Amino acid sequence: MLNPYLQQAKPSKEEVVLQYAPLVKHIANRLAARLPEGVQRDDLIQAGMIGLLEAAEKFDPTQGNQFKTYAEHRIKGAMLDDLRSVDWIPRSVRDNSSKLERAFTSLRAKNIDHPNDKQLAEALEMPPKELPEFLEKARPIPLLSLEGLSPHTDDDDMDILDTVSDPDAQDPSQSLLGNEAQERLAAAIMKLPEKEQMVLSLYYNEELNLKEIGAVLDLTESRVSQLRTKAIGMLRGLMGEE
Repeated sequence: MLNPYLQQAKPSKEEVVLQYAPLVKHIANRLAARLPEGVQRDDLIQAGMIGLLEAAEKFDPTQGNQFKTYAEHRIKGAMLDDLRSVDWIPRSVRDNSSKLERAFTSLRAKNIDHPNDKQLAEALEMPPKELPEFLEKARPIPLLSLEGLSPHTDDDDMDILDTVSDPDAQDPSQSLLGNEAQERLAAAIMKLPEKEQMVLSLYYNEELNLKEIGAVLDLTESRVSQLRTKAIGMLRGLMGEE
């Protein structure tokens, strides 16, 4: 089927929905697979369809960009906005995540940038044998866990993903280039231990699941989960110090 945006006349919303509805479902399926069971796929699809219609209204074909690329950006953005509007992250996860962030901050104050499990357990004031279970309970929500890395103030409630993502940009990659927040995040990631950097790269960039990452790094799935949780805790602490 020809891309309707290659035609002279701007297509109707019905034409856009007919052609790109499968794309919305595909994005929703990929996102739902990385989120807790409580998140409904149908809700993501509904939000994505709204994003698709907004893309159809705001897309400017004279800019020479592909509509599909622009639509994907708007669809994902609409789904994430919908998730942010609902407090679906368990309070226990938030509380444990905050404890983890404070522990890493206190360790860095003692010039311990890359604590081992024993040092981290001491900072959390718990026996080392309880650390794996704590990290499991504090694990970040997949895909959205990099959102809350920037410190929030009364006059600045924008998170990292909001900062680096401009939904009205014709070329989404252009909104990332030279962005100060993106550079700060990249700099913080470079301060992580090599193994934690690798886990984040494989998970967020290569989109491997925990089991697949474990196979690559010769680690158990639970250990990969712990490393990812520790990495996110370190990042939140590092970003909060700036």
